[in-house]
Amino acid sequence: MRGTLETIVGAMFAGKTSELLKRILWAEHQGKRIVVIKSKVDNRYSEELISTHNDLTHDCFPMIGWQDVKSSFNFEKESYDTLFLDEIQFMEPQETIKNIEEILQKGIDVVCAGLDQDSRGKPWETPSLLLGLADKITKIYGFCNVCGKEA
Repeated sequence: MRGTLETIVGAMFAGKTSELLKRILWAEHQGKRIVVIKSKVDNRYSEELISTHNDLTHDCFPMIGWQDVKSSFNFEKESYDTLFLDEIQFMEPQETIKNIEEILQKGIDVVCAGLDQDSRGKPWETPSLLLGLADKITKIYGFCNVCGKEA
């Protein structure tokens, strides 16, 4: 049976990584076998941690590319229940779609989070493609620090 794909998207400072972390902690609480991966491009706080803006963290594997991931992990249903991906906007689109689909076909769930648009409102390619394939979508909105309205 195919795994499920959940995609969490939104603006900067909207709480995407916090939402992803909530799902990671719940999966751990349930005793699920998980892998947490983020793009090595995101090294703002740490290369080996996903981190929220209010300093909540979780260990992760910093990926350079999918070949790097595949040489480090054997994605089989007997080994893993869920793959968590953060900062998906930095992942190469075609390779990401191909590898996520292969992982889903093995019955492993995938939950990913990232920016859906850049600062000019232009969609990021990888999250856009994943939104089209997602079984569940969570869109999170940020708020303006000046007026308090949705950003």
